[in-house]
Amino acid sequence: MRDPLPLDAVLHYPDAVSQVTATSSGVHWLATIAAEDGRVTVRRLADGTVTDLTPEAQVRSRVMEYGGGAYAVDGHLLAHCDDRTRRVWLVDGDRRRPLTPADSPFVYGGLALSAADGVLLAVREDHSASPEPRTEIVALSLSSDNPDGGRVLVTGADFYAGLRLRAGQLAWYQWNHPDMSWDTSEVWTAPLADPGLARAVSARPGVSAQRPLWLDDGRLAHTTDESGFWNWRVEDGPAWRVPHDCDVPTWVLTPPVAAVVAGGAVASVEFDGGVGSLAVWDSRTGAVSHPLPGTTSIESIAAHDGVLYAVAEWPDRPATLVGLHPDGTHRILAGGGSGRVVAAPRAVWADGPAGPVHAWLYLPDTPCPPLIVLTHGGPTSMTTASYDPGIQFWVSRGFAVVDVNYSGSTGFGRAYRDRLRGAWGELDVADAAAVVGVLASDGTVDADRVAITGGSAGGYTTLKSLVSTDVYAAGISRYGIGYLPTLATDTHKAESRYLDSLIAPWPAGREVYEARSPINHLDRLRTPMLILQGTDDKVVPPDQAERMAEAVRAAGLPVALVMFDGEGHGFRSMSARRAALESQVSFLEQVFGMAPSPDVPRLAIENLS
Repeated sequence: MRDPLPLDAVLHYPDAVSQVTATSSGVHWLATIAAEDGRVTVRRLADGTVTDLTPEAQVRSRVMEYGGGAYAVDGHLLAHCDDRTRRVWLVDGDRRRPLTPADSPFVYGGLALSAADGVLLAVREDHSASPEPRTEIVALSLSSDNPDGGRVLVTGADFYAGLRLRAGQLAWYQWNHPDMSWDTSEVWTAPLADPGLARAVSARPGVSAQRPLWLDDGRLAHTTDESGFWNWRVEDGPAWRVPHDCDVPTWVLTPPVAAVVAGGAVASVEFDGGVGSLAVWDSRTGAVSHPLPGTTSIESIAAHDGVLYAVAEWPDRPATLVGLHPDGTHRILAGGGSGRVVAAPRAVWADGPAGPVHAWLYLPDTPCPPLIVLTHGGPTSMTTASYDPGIQFWVSRGFAVVDVNYSGSTGFGRAYRDRLRGAWGELDVADAAAVVGVLASDGTVDADRVAITGGSAGGYTTLKSLVSTDVYAAGISRYGIGYLPTLATDTHKAESRYLDSLIAPWPAGREVYEARSPINHLDRLRTPMLILQGTDDKVVPPDQAERMAEAVRAAGLPVALVMFDGEGHGFRSMSARRAALESQVSFLEQVFGMAPSPDVPRLAIENLS
């Protein structure tokens, strides 16, 4: 085994780059600054110089709680949300002024700026409305401080996203409870001058239509999964049919992972076998090219003046902002940095109860190692093979890691995504176990030393696995969801009906919620557990963690409960993140009988003989 990676390889990370925009004034992106406790700012590259355009702001939106679309650029103008003041600001050179009132009930995101029309378009949530915030599309005047919070253009749907404006025509997509955007969503257009003349471009039950983009000739392109995969099509025109997803779910109101390229082409992400690549589809000829090989995913795309920009993820280094020129050359503009690769990702497929299940496997250079099973959050999300210092850390310390795209994960088409409908807590659990079975059957990993871990929704899959299977020899819950009714009654608007499809309609299906809640089956726990929990968690009340710890303790099994004062649903402070990582290392080393790491304090584990 090579020298183990230090804890700081995980805890101290390089500045991250995301959400690229390109205009005549330069290339812009969001930079997450590690040295400033993760402050997010807008940076611009112009004439070879990188400038921080929002040095005093925390550029973040709170729409749909997860935010997104927190800045927009048009020429020399920049508009952005500032989480510190909870206002939207307009930046014009050295001048900066607010576009929204202070201390208002409004939250903004999904910004779209048009200097020619003198407006900033935004998705606005009115948190004075009851019983839940009212979501609308509004126009903020660039020449006013908008004391009324903006002029309402479109209202009536539960959710809006994807605002795009061209030649006085507004496009967007929308959806309504109980659907999520990946269940059923609709693309609409309307004249900016008379939004009452709105018309539906794509509106079919059971079809997810998203991400409208205006082509240079005025035609509207958008994604739709009517074929079974999110593919691109042009209204009353051609479609790009490919058996791969070319879009992602709408968790946040960021611009699409797509851009219009001169000549009628659309640049987009295309997922094939869990790998995301940059694909350019020419809507006129039907030709498709992949100009940036070797990526694992594409986070953001923009185009300007013949240059295509992409925030690309890689298997061997952090994400980079790349500029691709018409002559085929490309160069890295931001991001990247070094990262030690201990194990390259390997795709693994297993036969689950509902069909094939995909996972990424990382192996150390030791035979039959212990295995850590990762269960991603969402659960409608996906894991890619993008460089993850946390995974490399575990492999360097002698553990195999498998990251499972269980049924319900995106990136594999609608049928794969829909498998989890009504089956969360059952099919995800069975899929993870199936992957372990494949790896243990041929001795790739040690079947007697398998741990499962996850946070939040992934923590729910972890906890449910521990009370319903005998596959695992250890479990680590990071603020895992133990009681499902809490999610149905105490969550935010964007996810308030999410479990209708994953579990059952609430409250009619309460019996199902109770039956699938791990906290109601703690008598079935047979596994040593480490439980990590914040005392200020509003999603998973701390008493759930305490009840789980007591159940393991009462069964005479090894258990450690680590509570983090002042931390919520996820650990933010460096001290909490370090203590959580140290606890996990020491817990697994002790439970699996491994030599202790000299750089990790020994965790006190009850009932460990």
